[in-house]
Amino acid sequence: MKKILIVDDDKIFAKILRDGLGVERKDVYEVTAVHDGEEGLAKIQELKPDLVVLDIMLPKITGIEILEKLKEEGVSTPVLMSTQIADLEKISRVVELGAKGYIIKSDYSLEHIIRQIDEILK
Repeated sequence: MKKILIVDDDKIFAKILRDGLGVERKDVYEVTAVHDGEEGLAKIQELKPDLVVLDIMLPKITGIEILEKLKEEGVSTPVLMSTQIADLEKISRVVELGAKGYIIKSDYSLEHIIRQIDEILK
């Protein structure tokens, strides 16, 4: 089973995505969710997930700071960024740092997000 780590302070979004992946892909993905940047960075190092769904704006350490740290350390785990706001500067920065994609949470259905995750992990 492939491991997915969701790092998002929006606990409702994280639960919906975790539950959706659990129902739609229960035999394919093992999903863990955490809710701040510090915990997210620690879990990335501990779990070595196959994919991280990472919010840009997080308490303690931002998603961009996590991406910068992963790049510095040579970690090649694919990252799908998530955000509430279409901030082109931030989106450009995360792509520059190696994110495999980004989603604006309010613009995409759960099914679309799951398809994007499937595409990254195939």
